[in-house]
Amino acid sequence: MTIKNLLNVALITGVAVGTVSCKKDSDNDTTPPAGQKVYALGIGVTTTTATTNYVVQTSDLMSGTVSLAGNGLLQDGYRDYAYAGSKFFSIGGLGITDVNTLSLNASDKLTTQTGLTFELQNNELIDIDGTGKTMVGASLPTGPTVGLNAKFYTVDVASNTVANKVDVPMNNIHPSSEDWLFHTGMQVRGNQMFQTFYPVNAATYETKNTDYNYVAIYSYPGFVLQKVIKDSRTGPSGAFNTRSGLFKTESGDLYAVSNSSFSNGYSQSTKPAGILKIASGATEFDANYFFNTDAAANGGKIAHAIYIGNGKLFAEITTKVPTAADRWSDANLRLAIVDLNAKTVTPVTNSPVFSGNGGRSFAATTDEGKVYCAITVAGVMNIYQTDIATATATKGATIEGTFLGGIARLK
Repeated sequence: MTIKNLLNVALITGVAVGTVSCKKDSDNDTTPPAGQKVYALGIGVTTTTATTNYVVQTSDLMSGTVSLAGNGLLQDGYRDYAYAGSKFFSIGGLGITDVNTLSLNASDKLTTQTGLTFELQNNELIDIDGTGKTMVGASLPTGPTVGLNAKFYTVDVASNTVANKVDVPMNNIHPSSEDWLFHTGMQVRGNQMFQTFYPVNAATYETKNTDYNYVAIYSYPGFVLQKVIKDSRTGPSGAFNTRSGLFKTESGDLYAVSNSSFSNGYSQSTKPAGILKIASGATEFDANYFFNTDAAANGGKIAHAIYIGNGKLFAEITTKVPTAADRWSDANLRLAIVDLNAKTVTPVTNSPVFSGNGGRSFAATTDEGKVYCAITVAGVMNIYQTDIATATATKGATIEGTFLGGIARLK
């Protein structure tokens, strides 16, 4: 599904009438056997007129079918997903600002808590340190007619509330007279927050400024803008709504990932795809580190990625150089493991070549040395389990739906 299709469908109508039988929380009878794992999956079903979103649970990602029938909790409108503290956040977008916070009750059934709402639709919500206690969110207006301030906030997971919120003028982050900016990633490190973004025409989505990689640095938790740094070795980090622009390692090193790819919406590409580093404790780009992923063996443009530990990314990377005709296609992808320290790209054995989900965060999760994501081939969507140690994928369960929007282990 391309980003144009995603936007057009979602703007036509936020919710379609589902063709499957989905039950309310109290009727959800998918109770896992005692001791089994429980995963939550955000699944989208797209028709010619709309996209409908559901959250389902399963204990088996590797066999059979993950069905919506009698299992799916209907989510109103457009949804994206985040995870922290054994809670799965179904986050509204495209005009919807509420969050459904899903967790397991005493019977290990999904249950929904409401009440968490943002002023503007959320761009990203992250667990700041992996403890599941505090999340940081960002809500940026999509254009100057929507608002002039970026909104940054913390969320207290236990109380399911916004703990504090700060407005930062968009023009202070990047000159609005030159271009608007779209958020692509953020990380909290100590008493600072780092944000990647790219300049864009808010009306046409043209990207005429692709000669620099930008990182805005704020205090944390005060969200006072301290400075914006830039580097000319790559273009901007990330792409439209993918949230794959910035990653943090266990040591505190930050890596800004640029693709400037036509396939992910850029209207031009003037610099090689690559990765830059901000070393632990530093607030400038490391002049001695540059990983040109375009030129690397087995390389290409990293369209989507998650951090999987030990200085490695699990990524969807292009298999051929995109052209202007490929704009918004998110096509010709394969799974790969990217070693940020060794500067290597290792293709995942048994990964098919596929198209991604356009402007969405990468729906993938790590669990006991494996990574789980979904790939659609010939109209059929399956879970793929990748063994990190061997970089080998195994095809798993079939998912009833069009795309996987989020996945997390709740138990």
